[in-house]
Amino acid sequence: MKLSSLLLCLALPLAAQTVRLPGELAPYQRVSLMARVPGIVESVGVDRGSTVRAGDPLIVLRAPEMQARIAEAEARASAIEAQRVEAEARLIGAESRYERLKSASATPGVVAELDVILAGKERDAAKMLVNAQERSAAAARAQTAALKEMEAYLRIAAPFDGVITARHAHPGALASPDSGALLDLEQVSRLRLVLPVPEAELAMVRPGLKLSFTVPAHPGRTFTATVARIPRSLDPATRTMPIELDVANPAGALAPGMYCEVAWPAKSAASK
Repeated sequence: MKLSSLLLCLALPLAAQTVRLPGELAPYQRVSLMARVPGIVESVGVDRGSTVRAGDPLIVLRAPEMQARIAEAEARASAIEAQRVEAEARLIGAESRYERLKSASATPGVVAELDVILAGKERDAAKMLVNAQERSAAAARAQTAALKEMEAYLRIAAPFDGVITARHAHPGALASPDSGALLDLEQVSRLRLVLPVPEAELAMVRPGLKLSFTVPAHPGRTFTATVARIPRSLDPATRTMPIELDVANPAGALAPGMYCEVAWPAKSAASK
């Protein structure tokens, strides 16, 4: 390369080596929190803009009928357990009687053979009854545990760290799985930058590529993103590939929904 050409390349501004592609920031995780069981909203511990940590209590519902169902299930489980214990006691007696008659039958003429057979049948029936009671007791315990697990759904907690972006619930309102979202939660300490890359500029796409971008909300400031997810498929309507970049946002300077411009390595720059 001639010296004059080399100097010309060095004099080219950075803008000549990149193209500006528009993108949009999105939360890394987003969820609409809904009631999993019917209940009355008793309290809402957060509001729009509240910062929460994973596991923090957000909403408490009240369902008095569930307490009654749990008490009924526990009483039924206790009754079945008592029947099981009684059946086991009968089985012990039946086995003991059968063993005595069987032992005595070793001496001819002491015990009729029919009595031994009947004792054996009585023992077998007692075993079957114990097995049936054990299955009933297990089913009753499972039903009680299921109701208690449903009761735990009356307390809605944050599934991950984030910010409450919308509140739709207020104390006294009826909540159910069909009533819609109670709260919207978004993770904003880490963001996704969705960037539609034109087909002609896909030569530089690779995981781990670090790119700079700017947003109108912070003029003169540059941020960094890393290519993380490549769909390997183009949108036939726009002939672009919507790749995703990870953006660290610990200070919260960026927000989901912001428009941004990404400095993408130009095809001509990649060939030099």
